[in-house]
Amino acid sequence: MARANSKPQRPKLVHPAGTDLAAQCHLGRRPRNDDGYFEEMTKVIFRVGFSREVVEKKWPAFRSAFAGFAIDTVAGWGGRNLERLMDDAGLVRNERKLRAVLRNAQIFREIRAEQGSFARYLAQEAKAGEAALCRTLSKRFSFLGGRSVLYFLRSVGEEMPETLRALGF
Repeated sequence: MARANSKPQRPKLVHPAGTDLAAQCHLGRRPRNDDGYFEEMTKVIFRVGFSREVVEKKWPAFRSAFAGFAIDTVAGWGGRNLERLMDDAGLVRNERKLRAVLRNAQIFREIRAEQGSFARYLAQEAKAGEAALCRTLSKRFSFLGGRSVLYFLRSVGEEMPETLRALGF
């Protein structure tokens, strides 16, 4: 019999890929530049629905295939590069996600033209609150939404305390 003052056990929050939310939601360091933010976003996109270990093991091939995540380079890529990426056995060859990465590079370039940097853009959007920031990023970027936007923001050093509290942390 449970004691009257004991707290009920919270169910473990589980990521669709089978790992718990706390492991997926680690607080990372702020990237040094926009290319670093682009790389982290891409990593989050590919981790969702795949084994984290598989993506980590393949990450050096991703870094090479995407020209070190140089936004200006990747933003200019088209169909030929998509075919090359789809043929690269070192990558997770999910065409929808690969297309999303190419599109997201273009969005990063647009943001840099509008705001000067992605970090400045995040700071500006965060003024409206965490929930608004998550919605804005989910609408603007491809394959970023739901919990993946939280994973991304945490991976780039955004604390997100309101969102984590709402999820039971």
